[in-house]
Amino acid sequence: MSRSRTSLAACAALLLVTLVWGTTFPAMKAVSQHMPPALMVGLRWALAAALLSPFVEWRNRALWRDAALLSAALFASFVLQVIGLTMMSAGRNAFLTALNVIMVPLMLPLLGGRIGLRVWIATALACVGIVVMSYEQSSGWLGDVLTFLCAIAFAFYVLGMERFAPRHGARALAGAQAIAMTLLSPLWIAGEWLYWGDSYAQQASGIREVWLQLLYLGVICSAAALILQTWAQARASAVQAALIYALEPFFAATFAAWWLHEAFGARAMLGGALIIVAMIVSQWPGKPHPGAEHPHAPN
Repeated sequence: MSRSRTSLAACAALLLVTLVWGTTFPAMKAVSQHMPPALMVGLRWALAAALLSPFVEWRNRALWRDAALLSAALFASFVLQVIGLTMMSAGRNAFLTALNVIMVPLMLPLLGGRIGLRVWIATALACVGIVVMSYEQSSGWLGDVLTFLCAIAFAFYVLGMERFAPRHGARALAGAQAIAMTLLSPLWIAGEWLYWGDSYAQQASGIREVWLQLLYLGVICSAAALILQTWAQARASAVQAALIYALEPFFAATFAAWWLHEAFGARAMLGGALIIVAMIVSQWPGKPHPGAEHPHAPN
């Protein structure tokens, strides 16, 4: 397969991942109303780990090192995102999380990379789209700050995936990450248990009401999406991935409107259109810039 076709296939895979991720916001919002958020995340990743563990290269130290670094960033983004989600609508949470779109190119120079003017224009368009979409939502400052920090943590994760994904098989790295996320989750659960005290067991019993949604989060949104994301980010640059991930709030708002009956008006639709334009601009044929858009996978 030619490099251009490989990059196109990777972008299509990332678009599918982003669509699936868009469903996680209303799903997590619904589940968190029936059980503690940390327990929800822990069980979600435990399901993914159980499915992916047969593909893990258990004696590969480099795999576990890279998975640990990636999982630290991903776990931080999950904690900040889910706590922020309890303080705002699912749509607004998705919009603010998508600010990682601009965080990725801003961080690239710190890692020795460079990007071209076309990518900066696309990034600016995507960010304007996110702002326009989020203007219709409302939230307290604490929820906004936590979700903004989530965007920074996820930007580190996207950059890390660009660097580490080409070194390992997609299923092996996805499985190692799922296991690492599962091992990190008890730290959050313990803190949550101390906060809730004796009522924690009663809160946790709500799993019976949302077991189907939890299964969806673990199998589809975690295990399957992580494999596809790992495969795709071995073949697409971090900037390409971040721009495609910018569609996540558009999908999230659409599913939130359908699932949770959250408002999704004209401004949100305009913002989504701007994000789509940004994607087209980012992928428009042009002269490559060294260190900017560089698929890593062999043809």
